Amino acid sequence: MRIVTVDGRDPDIFKQFFAVKDAVRREELEFPVGLGLEEARVLMTGDHSDLRADGLALVDRDTWLGIAWLDWWLLDNTDTVDVEFAVDPAYRRRGVASRLLEAVIERARAEGRRMLTGINVAGDPVTGESSGTAFASARGFVRKHAELHQVIELPLSEEQLAAVERPVPGYEIVQWGEHTPDEWIDQFAELITGMYADVPHGDRTVEATQWTPELVREAEARRVAQGRFTYTTAAVHTDSGALAAYTQMGGTPERPERLNQYDTYVHPPHRGRRLGIAVKLPNLRSLQSRLTQSAVLHTWNAPENTPMIAVNEKLGFRPTAQRTAWERRL
Repeated sequence: MRIVTVDGRDPDIFKQFFAVKDAVRREELEFPVGLGLEEARVLMTGDHSDLRADGLALVDRDTWLGIAWLDWWLLDNTDTVDVEFAVDPAYRRRGVASRLLEAVIERARAEGRRMLTGINVAGDPVTGESSGTAFASARGFVRKHAELHQVIELPLSEEQLAAVERPVPGYEIVQWGEHTPDEWIDQFAELITGMYADVPHGDRTVEATQWTPELVREAEARRVAQGRFTYTTAAVHTDSGALAAYTQMGGTPERPERLNQYDTYVHPPHRGRRLGIAVKLPNLRSLQSRLTQSAVLHTWNAPENTPMIAVNEKLGFRPTAQRTAWERRL
């Protein structure tokens, strides 16, 4: 058996690497999530200012037993590397993940990283427990945070949407697609920064990203390169002209049955006015306008984020799993 380094540039090697990762997601989750092949390849091979990605695999002759996907943060959390392990079910309990973990630790230390973090996506929706959490706990990782994974099957009928729709006086709804209009880019970067700072992190060791217009444009270009489509809806406070709330949803033609609720954020001075649902509903209508088949929309929220979970429940989202965040200092 040998450890193989994967950088995405050899298409055949990357397909084998990705096949293990994707197959495990499909096996573990009732509603599978995760990047498609092209999304993942662009992320790994692209030149990004905020992160780089690569991977390791344990291979026995021509058989790929398991993989580790690595995200190396470049602007913040620069002492941290994120890792996702995936082991073919046929080769579990044979030390594959442990061997990969050893290789990951060696790489991380060699590059000056002092923290390993990871997300277990397939935990029980109530307890969060799974074979992945047992592995993490047994190898020195400490549970730091949990998020509830909720799903809703689309399309929703106009009657379902109208039943929860309420006008919010004093605000105007604006929408855009792949690119933020220049007139909103500065304020939008500020809202994204607020979202990253305010979203519950539990006990995680996290530095919130300071978003700039340049970083927003880079993220947009990356999504386009990955083949993603994105719908953004924002609420503008009419008296001040300030962006007060936004939401983003999207997906890829590669995986039309999987759609994602990326962000929803309401600026603190404007909370308590139902702006969360006020931006979600028109965004859902836009998202559904391109559907050619039924699809599942995925979202994640910390259990303590009760206002957003309540908004989702009003729309009909239901819990399907709990993902947990883990840390291990090196």
